[in-house]
Amino acid sequence: MTDPVAANRTVLYAEDDPNDAFFMGRAFEKLGAGVGLKVVSNGREAIDYLSGVDEYADRARYPLPTLLLLDVKMPQLSGLEVLAWARARTEFAALPVLMFTSSAQKSDVDRSRDLGANGYLVKPSNSTHLHLLIQDILKVVADGLPADGRLPIKENLIGQE
Repeated sequence: MTDPVAANRTVLYAEDDPNDAFFMGRAFEKLGAGVGLKVVSNGREAIDYLSGVDEYADRARYPLPTLLLLDVKMPQLSGLEVLAWARARTEFAALPVLMFTSSAQKSDVDRSRDLGANGYLVKPSNSTHLHLLIQDILKVVADGLPADGRLPIKENLIGQE
């Protein structure tokens, strides 16, 4: 059964760990058809995807995302560098960007907030929680973020200063 909240959404997930990408894919599969997850393995690929260059120029195959999930620590360019790049471009000003990472370091959380991330979430340790978290995130994004731009989910470390 298709989740109407998630239908017609494309999420770009930049993640260098194949295991984390696999489990995210499984979480999206549980949501049903209509949920588009695109995975890139580093920060450079995330920028190429968003820019629509090379293979990503085909927007039918690689549509612009309605949500961007970034791991903080990745090769070539970090998630923080991708976030800074996206926030420096007016075309991505309204794109919800969530840091989705294993790092709970305060310096990473603070830097993400300063660069304009809508949320900072530590990856859950089990697949059931991951599925429920993604479901909650997609619902909030579909309904629209509040005026302050912060993802109103208890797991969001931004705003828990």
